[in-house]
Amino acid sequence: MTKPRILVTGGTGFLGKQVIPLLREKFEVDVLSRSGKTEVQGDLCQWNAGLDLDALRKKKYALFLHMAGLYELTASKVDCYQHNISAMGTALKVAESLEIPFFVNTSTVAAGINSPLTVVKPNDLNFQKTFPDAYSESKAHGEQVLQNWPMVHTTGRINLRLGVLVGDTKTGRIERIDGPYHSAEAFNKIRSVVESIPTSLPLPGNDKTRLPLVPVDKCAEAIVKFCEWAVQTKPQGYHSFHVTPNQGLAVRDLYLSALKSQAIPHKGVILVDKISEALVLKLSSFIARFPEEELHYLMNFPIYDTTSTREILGETWCPEFFQYEQKFWSGYEAYVSNR
Repeated sequence: MTKPRILVTGGTGFLGKQVIPLLREKFEVDVLSRSGKTEVQGDLCQWNAGLDLDALRKKKYALFLHMAGLYELTASKVDCYQHNISAMGTALKVAESLEIPFFVNTSTVAAGINSPLTVVKPNDLNFQKTFPDAYSESKAHGEQVLQNWPMVHTTGRINLRLGVLVGDTKTGRIERIDGPYHSAEAFNKIRSVVESIPTSLPLPGNDKTRLPLVPVDKCAEAIVKFCEWAVQTKPQGYHSFHVTPNQGLAVRDLYLSALKSQAIPHKGVILVDKISEALVLKLSSFIARFPEEELHYLMNFPIYDTTSTREILGETWCPEFFQYEQKFWSGYEAYVSNR
């Protein structure tokens, strides 16, 4: 039986390198990139991505998987707009021109970081409150473009809000230090201070916050399953999902795990959220070199509703942190020892 053919962007990045091999087990895959090493050469920052649309239309693609984008919390507004909003419009224009019936987009939980809801729904977008950075704002606007773009041939649009990607569950391998890995970096910078404090260590955060960490291999498996679901069930209209764990990691547990992984003696951890967040961010950045942009997320992540996700992927698709904790830190140590 012939496999459906799909067109994929963002296939060469940290996530894409995990997704593509799994996709090829289920689909005929054409990867679109600026590299000369993929099946299709194009650039979503150009008009029509620089593609020969008439030739590609003959391939009868069943689905367009859009994973390309800029992930950088400190990126400029111009760069974020170009790669996360303008490129989204180009990708949708290409999908419509090629008459591809389904479009799957990988967004981020950062798009809902400023929601006023206690539990954020997958399609919730809030533009009444300022976003913490250009990245999250651009991803939210990218989702808005996806939701409202006028389409005739591309009748099913699926938006996947991915959690914070961490190393895989087999080796823990990472390609850079970001997100939760900064906790170990920060503690190592102030190791002597931590060891000298005679009481519990006061650290920013609160007990209600849960970190939506997702191992990159499990995220890749989820994306492939959503692509299969789209081709098989043919959903119409716009659908959004949170690709995040059911519970997530408590901030206190991240701190304790990081301290343990670095063998730093301490008298416990007490979370502090009663003083000005701006002051906490400045102090943490100055004393421990913890990036302000990432610490803001650690202190403000809401709870993400995963009801619809679990209906498709199952209840246990994403392991909780304690199930891969050892691999998480071994991947970090391997990266640190070789950088």
